[in-house]
Amino acid sequence: MRDLTQIMSVIEDARAFMASYGSPQWQDGFPDSAFVAEKISRGAMYAVRCCGRIAGVFSVVGDEPDYRVIDGAWLTEGNYLAVHTVAVAGAFRGCGCAKFIFSNVFAMAAERGRGSVRIDTHEMNAPMRSLLAALGFSYCGTITLSSGGGRMAFEKLI
Repeated sequence: MRDLTQIMSVIEDARAFMASYGSPQWQDGFPDSAFVAEKISRGAMYAVRCCGRIAGVFSVVGDEPDYRVIDGAWLTEGNYLAVHTVAVAGAFRGCGCAKFIFSNVFAMAAERGRGSVRIDTHEMNAPMRSLLAALGFSYCGTITLSSGGGRMAFEKLI
């Protein structure tokens, strides 16, 4: 919780970056500090530090209710780790921080006996879609968020 202000700064950097290329993702104020604090209290939010600063953040969950229905098909029937709230501070963008985040997510999934990692993103989030393709994720279809709106859904076998 002591890092909440820094984490929110990283999320604000990511929000501004997405706005710069026209993506509406996160432009509605989500994720906000209450959401992040709840993830921290559950042990589901992680920070990546570099040179004493928070360079990036991400959260993981073992089951994502929004992933139960997909217009398409997942690669697996379940037993996955879902990654959310991936954000990199502007000062660390392009330095491999996002790849480092995902390498840790893959290790977490393997340690927890999960067969795959799932993620969703907005169709206009081209940088994330490009990263997911480079990391070997497969596009599986579209999910509908409980909060409204569709998202492109991806999965990678571990």
